[in-house]
Formats: sequence, C-alpha cells, structure tokens
Amino acid sequence: MGQWGVWVIFAIIFAVAEAILPSFFFLWFAIGAGIAAITSLFISSVVLNLLIFLIVSFLLWISTRKIVQNMYKGSSTIKPYQDQFVGMKAKVDKIDDKGRIIVKIKGDEWRAYPEDEENYFNVGDDVIITKKSANFVYIKKIKAFENNQKKDIEE
Repeated sequence: MGQWGVWVIFAIIFAVAEAILPSFFFLWFAIGAGIAAITSLFISSVVLNLLIFLIVSFLLWISTRKIVQNMYKGSSTIKPYQDQFVGMKAKVDKIDDKGRIIVKIKGDEWRAYPEDEENYFNVGDDVIITKKSANFVYIKKIKAFENNQKKDIEE
C-alpha cells in the first residue's frame, strides 16, 4: 500500500469520527485527507502531502466556521423537558418512613428536597419547584414561596 492508502485510511477515520461524535469538526479533516490521498498519487513527498492536508483542512474549517455558527446560533431556545420544571407547581405525592419526599410533576414522580429546612411538608401539599439538580428537585410550599416574593418586592 502506498502513501495514498494511508491518506484514505485517515480520511475514513476522520469521516467515522464525524459520524459518531456530536461535533461538526472532523469533516474538514476527512476532506483534507481525501485531497491529500489524491495528490499523493502525483506527489511522492510525504511532507508536501502533509502540508496540503493541513492547509486544505484549515482553510475549510475557517471558511465554514461562521456559516456553521450562524446555523446553530438560533436553532433552539426551548429548554429540555426536565429543565422546564423550575417555577412549576407540583403536589407532594408521598412521604416515606425516612422522610423522603416524592412529588408528581406532569405525571412523573421526582425525589424532592425542601428549599430551606424550616418547611414541613404533608402529603397533598401544593408546592413550587425552585430548582432542579440531577435527578431531584428543590421545593417550597406555595404560600411560603409567595410570602418570600412579597418580601423581596417590599425590600
């Protein structure tokens, strides 16, 4: 296998990386390696083909960087489903023997922790989600939440 075969292998590796990874980065290196494979049929210098690969890849990356950024800039302002929980109302569904709180949010059960330790919860209490972290949420009673909002406005 000649030099062109090595460049074809590099082109395939970069193309597979582009297909597997969520970035839009390796395509330019796959194209650069493909062009280096073609030029290696006519030019036997490894250094010159490496320069061709680097220059073509860099120029493609630079020339399309702005286009790709503009494509993805306003693609979606919608938060993922779970990130929309903050500010939602929920209901305390269960409290087990160890005091662990389970709330129902849109039919799904979530482990909940009180926003502050002063709150005492009962099954059926209406609560508001104040923040989400990993697989659990922080909650406050709606009355306590509304009272804190009024205090913040008055201050």
